[in-house]
Amino acid sequence: MINEIKEHFILVDKCAEETRIVEIKSNKIVKITCWKDETPPLIGMILDATVLKMLNSGIIRASLKNKKIVTVRAGTKFLKTNEKIKVIITSEEFEDKPIQAKLWSENCDLEKMNDVKRIIDLFFNKNIPVIEDNHAIYWNNMDLDSCFLSALDPMIKIKDGGVLWIEKTKAATLIDVDTNNILINNEEEMLKFCKNAFLRCMDEIKLRNIGGMVLIDFPRVSFKRKKNLHEFIFIEGKNKFPDSNFLGFSRLQLYEMYVPRNFKSLDSFYINKNEFDFQNHLRSLWRVSKEIKSKNNIQFLCGINLYKKLKLKKIPEFINIVERIDLPKDYGELLEKYI
Repeated sequence: MINEIKEHFILVDKCAEETRIVEIKSNKIVKITCWKDETPPLIGMILDATVLKMLNSGIIRASLKNKKIVTVRAGTKFLKTNEKIKVIITSEEFEDKPIQAKLWSENCDLEKMNDVKRIIDLFFNKNIPVIEDNHAIYWNNMDLDSCFLSALDPMIKIKDGGVLWIEKTKAATLIDVDTNNILINNEEEMLKFCKNAFLRCMDEIKLRNIGGMVLIDFPRVSFKRKKNLHEFIFIEGKNKFPDSNFLGFSRLQLYEMYVPRNFKSLDSFYINKNEFDFQNHLRSLWRVSKEIKSKNNIQFLCGINLYKKLKLKKIPEFINIVERIDLPKDYGELLEKYI
């Protein structure tokens, strides 16, 4: 089916107790949204809340039924303490920052949508085809894991040379633009390099779901070309992120910008490569259960650590998980021979 679809589409992968929605263009992932099935996304959900306090500038502090605190944008509407309201969630809880929401409007049709349809409607291009890949078969055939893993790598190579280094802190995301010792003859070439680097920064911010304050450390350019670079960043940045603020260079010569946060960043979903590999093992078990028609038992050999993790998960009944102490602790191998 994928071969019949144009090069731009959305793939929905529901497997191994998690959901992944990815936008794919020219065989590359350009946007990813993920969640565990046990913690579905709140964004776009319409929930009941109780007003706790009216703050300044039309902001309300309210409480959801589960006692979670939510900050609500109410505009000019005046609400009383303990008044019951309906809100639409606009941003997930993030570290010490509460859930963000706005007042519900009756002409909103998100209430009737399931999680997948709601997220696609809010954050993806609704005019491109959607494919459901509930056992990660298409995902595996297209080898999208390499693209996915690249979104977890702190180092990104720039097309014309140079690299980006991305580091996340509690206060901000830092992006260092490094020429990586490529030959740059003059300031015009340096300006061109910085512009190309910024476009790649925008791609990575979108891909990794980076939100909040972003600081970019560009190679040094003259005041005149720095002004030119800021104008370029403002125009190109607003095209890709209309709701973002592009503030310009600070006294420390770091470019400051603010990207509204909605989903958690990708690196908070997969803490490290080991967790990513574990989920891949789990998906492979469900994939083989779909691909193989025989219901004879299939052996999956694994090390001690992987065995313990898999025993806590739901897996197809006819797959036999075999612990092997002679294998590396996180190793797993599916045997093609049935027993």
